This record gives sequence, structure tokens and C-alpha cells, in this order.
Amino acid sequence: MDNHLKRMIKKYHAEVDYIQLERPGYLARGVNGLPNIIFVNSKLPSEKAEQVIIHELGHLMHDHESAKKYSNKYSARIICESGANNFMIRQQVKKYIALGNNALDANWLNLANYIGTNNYWLVREELLKYKAD
Repeated sequence: MDNHLKRMIKKYHAEVDYIQLERPGYLARGVNGLPNIIFVNSKLPSEKAEQVIIHELGHLMHDHESAKKYSNKYSARIICESGANNFMIRQQVKKYIALGNNALDANWLNLANYIGTNNYWLVREELLKYKAD
């Protein structure tokens, strides 16, 4: 896990716990001063686990009001999941560029597949932000 991700986890008063799960992961929001816990499937490879952690941090950062309706209202769940996925994509593109990759040379389709998303448009749009620099 890179230092940027560790700082984000700390900033949002979260802890990561690797356990056996049937799904990639989920977030348990802390109450009364307890930390937020990001549960990650212990069988995931490290790169996929980092994507899950980033996705769950996206929920922590952006789902304040929608989270209350997440379980009961399908539209709220779609909005929350979309926001968390978009956050994860943005962070992964930022990491890709920070590793020294050139946005001009990037194949956005291959990068999207590597990230594990079919939101090719957003990957392309994020890369275009770095091409302008």
C-alpha cells in the first residue's frame, strides 16, 4: 500500500481489515468516535485490494446523506456506487501518472481494463486532464 493511500485512510479515520468475504469488500461506518472499518476480501491480490480500499474511501468522502438511504432505496445505492467507482477511477489515473507514465502515450482502453472498469469514458476524460498540463 502506497503512502498516499495510507494518508487517505488516516485522514478519514478508517482502518482496513482483511477477512474472508464473498464479495470484494464493504465499509462499516464508525459511530460515537469509533473508526470507520473497511473490510477487504483477504483472497484478493494486493492491487485489487487497493482498488477496493479506494472505492470504499470514495463512499466515506462522498456519501454523507445518501448513505442513510443506501440499504432501503435502490436509486441511492446506484448513486453511491457510481460515485465511489468514479472516485476510484480518478485516484487510479492519478496514481498512473504519478508513476511517471505519460498521459499522451496512454491507451485509455487498456488502462480502464487494467483498473477493472468499463467506464472507458471517465478514464479517457481523466487522462485528458493530464494531457493539458
